[in-house]
Amino acid sequence: MVGWLLEESDLKRYPHFDSWISRNEAIALATDQNRVAVHPFFPFIRYIQRYTRFAKKGRSGKVKERPIRYAARTDAYIFSYYRHLLSERYEIALKSAQLDQSILAYRKIPDESGKGGKCNIHFARDAFLKIRQLGTCCVIAADISSFFEHLDHAHLKTEWSRMLGVARLPDDHFKVFRAITKYSVVDKQKVYERLGYFGPKRKTKSGVTLKGYLRAFHDMPIQLCTGSEFREKIAGGDGNNSLIVTNFKPYGIPQGAGISDLLANLYLFDFDKIMLDRICSIGGWYLRYSDDILIILPGQLTEAMLVLNAMANLIKSFGSKLEIKDEKTSIYLVKAVGDYQEVKLAKGSHGRNGIEYLGFRYNGRKVYVRDSTLSNLHRKITRVARRNAVALARRYPDKDLTELQSLFDYEHLVQKFGRVRDFGELSNEYRNWTFWTYARRAAKILGKEGLPILRQLRNHRKNIYERVNYELARAISRRA
Repeated sequence: MVGWLLEESDLKRYPHFDSWISRNEAIALATDQNRVAVHPFFPFIRYIQRYTRFAKKGRSGKVKERPIRYAARTDAYIFSYYRHLLSERYEIALKSAQLDQSILAYRKIPDESGKGGKCNIHFARDAFLKIRQLGTCCVIAADISSFFEHLDHAHLKTEWSRMLGVARLPDDHFKVFRAITKYSVVDKQKVYERLGYFGPKRKTKSGVTLKGYLRAFHDMPIQLCTGSEFREKIAGGDGNNSLIVTNFKPYGIPQGAGISDLLANLYLFDFDKIMLDRICSIGGWYLRYSDDILIILPGQLTEAMLVLNAMANLIKSFGSKLEIKDEKTSIYLVKAVGDYQEVKLAKGSHGRNGIEYLGFRYNGRKVYVRDSTLSNLHRKITRVARRNAVALARRYPDKDLTELQSLFDYEHLVQKFGRVRDFGELSNEYRNWTFWTYARRAAKILGKEGLPILRQLRNHRKNIYERVNYELARAISRRA
């Protein structure tokens, strides 16, 4: 068995309920079956990440909420180790079932050079090449709705035991299973407020008190509270209402935990095998990246609908809450025309301009970054530009637009989101990975079909400057 690697860089340094432990202590804990079997797992800390989904100009995008949960340090090390144990067995099972080239997410799949691993760019390229190879065909793009939140615990336990080759989970594995199924969470803001790290921060001109974090994140203690403070202030032992919310439902695991991705994969092992066998029998390909499914097969709409209906019925047998939603499903008809293909959306509302997969769009000739991906990028730029502009205008209340523009660090924002000049000589305070470098890498991996990607970002630097200037003017106008 290949040893579990835990480097110093893997040690968790974010604030949580448990104390800091060294690398050797973490390894000793996670690999000791007896200690794991009696380990008291802390609640996950949760916060909500909100963003507005891409919408055409003039329309309002749907606000989507994504719960982010992160485990205590000691819990995270245990999850990581048990993921390692299960992953080795899962990889063997995948190869035995010839699924190793169909299940793409959360795995290390070597690229053609053998020196690195494939990422979503490689997977999208491979899928589009398969479409070109088949010529005239149809493509199904489907999504398993709320995948992690609806995994049935009984079925997960069965698959977990199966991977271990046992009829009953050992005590240590059962402890981890309970921690990830009957998991508990606490709201981050409520925790910080009860511990005195979040509260009244300033008042508006109208006298309304605004709350906020009272310390910068890097100044927060690594251990948020002592054990007795946790019991009194968080768990409700001192007359306070408990902040802990436990999942008592017979389904659902927390997305983001160190073991959840592997569990979600092995959960669908039989589903994947059934689908692969069916699609391969008619000369097609079955690909699954987490909850995103792409099926490429010969035939037209009739053949695609038969496969789609069979898949929709099959997924229900793996959990009463699992479903493939019709509104998230698209069927494309692809026709070979000379040295290119014509792509037509035959069913669904997503992908009117081409087949969308893993952040990219293929129109039968070329590959582009998906419109919603660019929209998300612009949204992030706007959010950061607005926050920095408001802070600068507040810090210098007497300065006008021209003066604030001279103080704003445009290059920091450009290097964070846009093209990086003299990339090899970046100073350490700037991140050395940007959307521009990602786009360039995508264009290189995708070859000549991916050249339009760079044209999509042609005015990116100019757009960043214009957004900053707009947000500075907006911040000044709101001073009054």
